[in-house]
Amino acid sequence: ASTSEQQGKHVIESKPEALALLRAQPVHYVVCSIAGRTLLLHERDLFSLPRLKDVSVGDVLELDRIHEVGSRDYTLRAQDPISTRMKGAVALMRRSVPTESRASSILSNPEVREAINLDEPLKESQSWAARLRPSGLAHVGAVLGPESVRVRCTVLEHTLGPMEVIVKRKRRKGYKRTIKHKQTYTRLRVEAIQIGQGE
Repeated sequence: ASTSEQQGKHVIESKPEALALLRAQPVHYVVCSIAGRTLLLHERDLFSLPRLKDVSVGDVLELDRIHEVGSRDYTLRAQDPISTRMKGAVALMRRSVPTESRASSILSNPEVREAINLDEPLKESQSWAARLRPSGLAHVGAVLGPESVRVRCTVLEHTLGPMEVIVKRKRRKGYKRTIKHKQTYTRLRVEAIQIGQGE
C-alpha cells in the first residue's frame, strides 16, 4: 500500500511543469473573484452578478483575479507572498492565547514544552486556508498572473430578479407601506479557460 501511495505523490517543482500537466487535462475549473464575489467556474458556465454598470451586452471580459486553476487530477493555487501565517503549536498558541500570564502558565507545563519544541524554527503552513487573511475572504490576497491562466467571459444580458415585496408598518400608528423592488443583475457566460506557459 505504501508503494502505491508514494507513486501517487509526485512533487512538482516548477510552475511551467504544473501548467503543462494542467493543459493535458480535458476539463478545467477556476476560482476567481469578480465584483466582490468569489466564484468557482467551469467553461460554458452561466452566472449572475449584481448589475455591472460599465459593460454592455456582447462585451467580452477577461477576469484578472484568479486564485486557483485546476482539473480532476491537478490544482494550481496562487501563493500569497506576504503571508505571515505559520503552523505549529507555538503559532496556534499565539493566536488563541490573549494574555502573557496564561501563555507563561501553559509553557511552564513540561508536557506542553516537550510537544512544542521551542528550539525548532517555525514552518510556513502548507494549507490554503491558513494563508487567507484574518477576514477569511479568498478574494483578498494572491492571484495567478495572465501568463498562467486567462479566463474570458461574455456579457449575455442585464436582467431583473424576482419581485421583492417589502412591507413596512408600525403597530397602533396606522402606518403601512408596501415597497416593491426588482434587483438588477448581469448574466455572464464563461467562454474559455486558457492555461498559459507560466514563463
